[in-house]
Amino acid sequence: MFNLHQIQMYQLSRLLHDYHRDLYNHFEEHEICPSLYAAPWFLTLFASQFPLGFVSRIFDFVFVQGTEVIFKVALCLLSSHESEIVECDSFESIVDYLKITLPSLAQAQMEQTVAKVMEMDISKQLHAYEVEYHVLQDEMLDVGSLPDDSERLDKLEKTNTQLKKQNMDLLEKLQAARQKIQTLETSVENFLSRESKMKHVIRSLEQERAAHQKTIERMRSCLPSDALTDVEMTQIKTGPNGKAKAAAKKP
Repeated sequence: MFNLHQIQMYQLSRLLHDYHRDLYNHFEEHEICPSLYAAPWFLTLFASQFPLGFVSRIFDFVFVQGTEVIFKVALCLLSSHESEIVECDSFESIVDYLKITLPSLAQAQMEQTVAKVMEMDISKQLHAYEVEYHVLQDEMLDVGSLPDDSERLDKLEKTNTQLKKQNMDLLEKLQAARQKIQTLETSVENFLSRESKMKHVIRSLEQERAAHQKTIERMRSCLPSDALTDVEMTQIKTGPNGKAKAAAKKP
């Protein structure tokens, strides 16, 4: 069973590595590990070193959000004092600053830290780091159980072969997906082109219709008001039943 304290220290170290690389490198250069200064923070929820008012605020957050708050508070404290910590040029001066100077928070600094904690969300990172820790531990156990270097080499070669095969499979799937996307894009372009042509034909027909309509209106306006249309003349000649009328007799 993995030690919870070790996991938390690893998670804090990874947070520093990802979010505050200069501070992480400064700690690494002077061999300052998280357990050296952060262990009391996690074990006592900062009550062993920090002001009571600040600790009470942290307790309230822990009851609402859980132990993730401890990581956020630690990260905010370290980041807000990063420039001062980096100026410490020895192991002893860094430890003194973290254990004595850092906990002497002013009221304004305490409020700033609380405000930053409320804005942070590192739950996904913490989960990823925990999984990463377990994977690393499992790999160390697997390596330790192998009897000699040749067996380790065989295992690595098999793993490498499997990864290469998976990579080739993924490349083939990617190529097929790209071809399918290209085919769909070509179909879409064809549909858009046909749609554009149809719209052009429709506009032409509408313009032609409008032109014919104007021509008919001009022709009607040129006829005298008493002129009969062809239809009316045809009706007079044939009668309502379509038969020609007989010529009228003179008296």
